[in-house]
Amino acid sequence: MDLKLGRKNMAKFKMISINYTNECAKQPRCSFCYLKKAELFQRLRDKEKKRKDYFLMPSDLYQWLEKTEQVAIAYNGLGVAFLNGLLQSCFSFVKDKKLIVNITTNPEFLVPQIVALFKRWKVKMVALSLDPEKCSLDRWMEKAKLLKEYGIKVGANILMLDEVFPEVSKILERIHKLCYQIHLLRPKFYTTKISLEKRKELIWLLKQKYKNLFIDECFKWEFTGEPCSRGKDFISINADGTISLCSFDIYRNNLKNLKKCPFI
Repeated sequence: MDLKLGRKNMAKFKMISINYTNECAKQPRCSFCYLKKAELFQRLRDKEKKRKDYFLMPSDLYQWLEKTEQVAIAYNGLGVAFLNGLLQSCFSFVKDKKLIVNITTNPEFLVPQIVALFKRWKVKMVALSLDPEKCSLDRWMEKAKLLKEYGIKVGANILMLDEVFPEVSKILERIHKLCYQIHLLRPKFYTTKISLEKRKELIWLLKQKYKNLFIDECFKWEFTGEPCSRGKDFISINADGTISLCSFDIYRNNLKNLKKCPFI
């Protein structure tokens, strides 16, 4: 079930998150990937293939891109031609507007040819995933420096898995000067063995130390009880052409109760 996006609703979104495909160049998938289940992935991929045009999203997205401030695109490493078509289809609808476009991706997908495309299409920031299954910290820093060489701001998305938790202070010490923004992400569909009190205490201490450090909506809800902002100023366009409040809402229930996140 898609959201019914009228004029009043669509005009209020400050950020649109676009997930163009459920395919991923990283194989096998990460152990914590929410699309790891073969039957779920197949079902979503079948829906994705039914889209009329691989690079076109629902028309009610594009007619309102000019009303939003920022677009976040998930890039899954599927090559230069794919990326160029993806960015071209987005920017062709906002020719005269200074739309802020950010990319989220696995660092291993970045090569100079890809980064040059980011520069060409005036991508403002690239957020690099930072977790043990994607690349080493040294490799992450190498890719971050490549972005800086092209004048692109660097973001870091640190997935706070249990094995990352005891190392995060050392990680931040090494990367914080390279980064425009750092986000600590609560893993979805994941059971942690670390108490809420321990996580909250450490993260609040780190936030005091690093002014460019932020937490995601799930951590915010866990720590403060503040409802998720999905559906208020943020919306997700999914690879199967549906529109939902959150890309993790894989069954497209549209999160009728936003006071509690069902994915953690």
